[in-house]
Amino acid sequence: MRKNKIFNIHIILFTLVACCAALQAHGAQSRELLARVDSFYSCVDMRETRLRTFRGSREALIPFMRRLDNVIERKQGTVNIWHVGGSHVQAGIFSHRMRRNFALHLNGGVASRTILFPYKLVNTNGPTDYSVSGTGHWSRSRNIERSPSYEMGLTGITAVTSSPGASITFSMSGNGDIDWTTRYIRVLGKGSAGVRPYVVVDSVEIEDFEGNNEQGYFFEVPQGCNTFTIKFHGLGGGNRFEFRGAIALNGMPGVSYWASGINGAATASWLRCSKLEQDLSVAKPDMVIFGIGINDAHTSHFNRDRFKENYQQLIDKIKRVNPDCQFIFVTNNDNLFRSTVNPNTRGVEKVFIELALDNNGSVWDLYRVMGGYGGSKRWVRNSLMQSDHVHFTKAGYKLIGDLLYNAIIEQYLKWKE
Repeated sequence: MRKNKIFNIHIILFTLVACCAALQAHGAQSRELLARVDSFYSCVDMRETRLRTFRGSREALIPFMRRLDNVIERKQGTVNIWHVGGSHVQAGIFSHRMRRNFALHLNGGVASRTILFPYKLVNTNGPTDYSVSGTGHWSRSRNIERSPSYEMGLTGITAVTSSPGASITFSMSGNGDIDWTTRYIRVLGKGSAGVRPYVVVDSVEIEDFEGNNEQGYFFEVPQGCNTFTIKFHGLGGGNRFEFRGAIALNGMPGVSYWASGINGAATASWLRCSKLEQDLSVAKPDMVIFGIGINDAHTSHFNRDRFKENYQQLIDKIKRVNPDCQFIFVTNNDNLFRSTVNPNTRGVEKVFIELALDNNGSVWDLYRVMGGYGGSKRWVRNSLMQSDHVHFTKAGYKLIGDLLYNAIIEQYLKWKE
């Protein structure tokens, strides 16, 4: 009897030790996956930073979580996340913070840079995590134009040239902490008869691997590169090329973070992109993070029904590309309109909840993270938002990038449990 008691005690102790070890391992993994966030900002409501899910979205998220788990646990497969919005995304700080977090915490510091565009060549701002140079004269069309001159797609902007010898050079440094080595390049766009792009890497010309098709021009760089130049055959004499962007991929498992933003873009802007579905068929997003809405609501004549209808049309376009795509709706940040707190922000928040319920999506409530009504004033005082009470500072964009990333990972860890 005494031996049995001792044996049972040993079994219990062994089980407790094993459980503690498992919990410690799980806790260690959780800390490794999460971004470090400074929580001393009194203007941030940390209780609201979690992803807001509903019964339908929790069930719909399971396939996405399985794909993410396959990347994290087995280093297999890919997960594509597309972040779309206005100036918050075009600036690139917010979206690149997300991309960097996924690369460092989940991909082991190796990642595809995904979509690139030569904003500098068409006289507008762009992300600073890669550099752009080029030759030739370039004009542009953006999706904020009511009657754009050229077709647009994934980037919401098109650069056009007919200059002989025109070129675009992209260079990705990564600042040494992330390896952005590119092995596959896809050029999105179309040219006049006889006009087609080619790629130059270290003075070596690389011709299109697959030939002209609906998904762009595909180039393979077996040795990999961090800098490449796109040039064109057949320009001049009125012939032109309409460039919608370049996609840089490494061909390895992991999370790939795509981002598209145009200053001033509203829901109607993205509906003007006639090549959006065609370009999205290349990206094949498993999750879309919506950051569109502040430009729709920055008016005294906000129409919630039109806003919701436009959003649903955009969602339907994405579902035609991937019926299983998951959606996260990032609510509008608190902001000022004509020197007073914008009252439309609350209305937009309600529409996002309705859209999430209708489409089994989730909500990340930036409005409440900021403290709700009037929160922008407190964020300005804490140097997290610019004096226009609309755009964030660099520190502010990085903070919300960390918080949103953690919200997704915490949802994954909750699913794991």
